[in-house]
Amino acid sequence: MAKELWEVVKRPGQPAIFKSSDELWDKAVQYFDWCGDNVMLEEKVGFFQGDPTSAFVAHKRPMTQNGLCVFIGISEQTYRNYREKPEFFEVCSTIDSIMFEQKFSGASVGLFNANIIARDLGLSDKQEVKVDNGSVTPWSDIAED
Repeated sequence: MAKELWEVVKRPGQPAIFKSSDELWDKAVQYFDWCGDNVMLEEKVGFFQGDPTSAFVAHKRPMTQNGLCVFIGISEQTYRNYREKPEFFEVCSTIDSIMFEQKFSGASVGLFNANIIARDLGLSDKQEVKVDNGSVTPWSDIAED
């Protein structure tokens, strides 16, 4: 049975102190493995030959910075502090890139809700328009005064 994140974390308030970037990397890999091993289950209810039936559908779990921090047992601020240390910068950057790519690719193929993931990743598709006397003009076509 899949475990929820709160079931696998150590007691909060006792932040891990990583002596090396290798230790942080090892914990991140454990989190990535946990995400892969602990899919989220959705119960689908329907009818088969007139009888009610249900089945569980497994959904991939998106990797998040918040989830990583909870799994490791540190705050997001502590993670940001590690990222600022030169000896941890490359590992934190790689961890962030892996989580970004997993969510972006997952949303691209429909595994994750694209709108939620786009907001989480800071992506947006903005289109500004100017309404003048009932006509709409795309922002890029508006000349500056």
